[in-house]
Amino acid sequence: MDQAPASRADREKLALFRACFTGLPNVFGTYDPQSGQVRQVKQPVTDEVLRKHLRGCQPYGVYLLVADRTQAFVVDFDEEDTEKPLQFVRQAGHYGIRAYLERSKRKGWHAWMFMELPGVAAAKARLVGKAILDDIGASATEIFPKQDVLGEGAQYGNFINAPLFGLAVRMERTVFVDPDAAFKPYPNQWDVLAQVKRVKESLLDEIIETNELGKEQAKPNPAARKSSLTSSFNGLLPCARKMIAEGVTQYQRVSCFRLAIHLKKVGLPLGSTIAVLLDWAGRNRPVSGKPVICEAKVKEQAAWAYHRNYRSCGCEDPAISPYCDPSCPLKRLRKDEVAGASESSSNAKPEGSAR
Repeated sequence: MDQAPASRADREKLALFRACFTGLPNVFGTYDPQSGQVRQVKQPVTDEVLRKHLRGCQPYGVYLLVADRTQAFVVDFDEEDTEKPLQFVRQAGHYGIRAYLERSKRKGWHAWMFMELPGVAAAKARLVGKAILDDIGASATEIFPKQDVLGEGAQYGNFINAPLFGLAVRMERTVFVDPDAAFKPYPNQWDVLAQVKRVKESLLDEIIETNELGKEQAKPNPAARKSSLTSSFNGLLPCARKMIAEGVTQYQRVSCFRLAIHLKKVGLPLGSTIAVLLDWAGRNRPVSGKPVICEAKVKEQAAWAYHRNYRSCGCEDPAISPYCDPSCPLKRLRKDEVAGASESSSNAKPEGSAR
């Protein structure tokens, strides 16, 4: 009997799944759900292969490394403890990278970082991923891809089991979880995949250059590691630096807008500014029982700040003025201008005086 044609919704889900979990096109990994025996299948990764995975008929494992490129980087935490996976997500956020936690099929967690399409240099993704692991004291944790490039001795690389295997999903395994909600599965897994924040190769370059990754001879010092997002903070005015470091207690929306203008002025792209402001929001302590500014509002205010070329730093704004610092160059400049105006006024000749 012919199989019924896939619905539009099914086709969209399949395309989304392929966009997130793709690699070598002519080989994939699988395992026997009963015995756990692993094997390689040298066949094309067709839509039917992916459908069988999602239905729970045959697991699909993706070989992420294609030549020297990858569309994802994965860390395999092979322990039930949630401390290290949570630290990884938080530290990745420090660099402006969103990591997504998946409950693995039997034990532990996978942390996924999705790269911009059609992929980035695997060597760069691995450098940054290993730096994050170094930062949290988990350098020995298994990562994928395991190589920088395919070649002699690494014809296929190593596969990682893709999420959302039908049989396991029913047991709340191979699903993405919310680390801020006691690691409970997200209610709609497809919404998560549809909204993944991909890592640009330019951000990886910035992180690598800022921290001289790959050049370190001594054991790295996590405390000295610089976020690419904060490497430009030396150009910020003192008020903005203080607000970002300490968070605010009121005027969150206005503060967000003003801080976005400051970050734009020092050259941060919109995506990096949003990442900084989402991190900043976590340090806010709103008074009167008000909630912390949400992600949607942060993105909205940042987008408005980048929409036009605002010149004012908001010095007189009640959201900014409490953080004003005497060392601010703008404050000194205004003092000089006022002093200059006073001197000019005192030296001015009365109207109608002789020339």
